[in-house]
Amino acid sequence: MNGKVKNNSFFFCIGCQKSGTTILARLLDQHPDIACMWEAYFLNPSNPSSVFNLNSDAWSRHGYSEDDIKTWSSKVQSSNPFSISSRITHKIFGRFAFQMEPYKKAITEALNDFASRCNVTVVGDKWPWYIDFIEQMLEAFPNAKYIYTVRDPRGIWNSAQKFKDRNRGDEVLNEMLLKDRRISPLLERDDFISVKYEDLICNPNESCRKLYSFLGCDYSDDYLKYDKSRDPYPERWNWIPEASGKLDPEITKKWQKKMSSEQIKTVSASAKWFIEKYNYEI
Repeated sequence: MNGKVKNNSFFFCIGCQKSGTTILARLLDQHPDIACMWEAYFLNPSNPSSVFNLNSDAWSRHGYSEDDIKTWSSKVQSSNPFSISSRITHKIFGRFAFQMEPYKKAITEALNDFASRCNVTVVGDKWPWYIDFIEQMLEAFPNAKYIYTVRDPRGIWNSAQKFKDRNRGDEVLNEMLLKDRRISPLLERDDFISVKYEDLICNPNESCRKLYSFLGCDYSDDYLKYDKSRDPYPERWNWIPEASGKLDPEITKKWQKKMSSEQIKTVSASAKWFIEKYNYEI
C-alpha cells in the first residue's frame, strides 16, 4: 500500500443491475483525474467477486498486493453485513446490522491506494448495491458523492430477461422500482446526482460534462475516447466486453424490437409512475 495519501475525493456509483453503471464507471474512469473501480464488493467480503476476498481475482485485476488484501480482509471479517442476524434485521427493519467502522477504514485505504497507483485525486467504485447500505455509507463517508443511474423500465426488463437467458426481467425491474422509491428522498441533496442510461449512450458529451463538473473536474471531448493503452487496469472491464467498446445509441432501442407488444404493455403498466417520473416515452 502506498504510504503517501493525497486528499482524495470519493464517489460511489449506485443504481440497479442492468441500469448502466458499468458504462457510467468507464466514462468516469476515462477522465485523467478520475479512477473508478469495477464492483469491488467491499461490503460483501465473502463474495467470490470481492476485492477483500483473497480467493477472488478482483483484487489482482485492480492491481492490489496480496499483503494489503490480507490486512484489509482481517479488518472486516469480524463484521459481516450478510450474516444471518444482519439479514434478519434488514428484513424486519430495512437496515443491515453490522459494524461499519472496520469497512470505513479498509475502504478508505483501498480507494486511496488505487488513486495513488492511477495518479488521480478523484476515486470511487461502482456497485449498484450500495443503495442497500446507503445510511451506513452516508455516515461513513459524509463528504463522498453519489451518482445514481436509471434506465427505461422496458429496456432494463428486456436486458435482464435476455442476458444469458436468465429470464430475470420481472425480478430486476421490481428491484429498480423499489430502489428508486428508497433513494428518491436523497436525490435533492447536493451530493447526489441522477443520470439516465440512455443519456450516457446517446448524449455522452453533455452527460459527462455534468458528471465531471459534479465531481469537481474539467471537461474535454478527448476524455470520451477510450484508449486501452492508457488504461492501467483494463482487465476491470473484461467481464462485460461492451463496456470498453464504442457507444452505440441503437442498443437503447433494442427493447422495441425484442419485446412483444404484450410484454411492452405489461411492463409499461407496472412501471407507469417511473416512466412518467423520468420522462420516458409511453
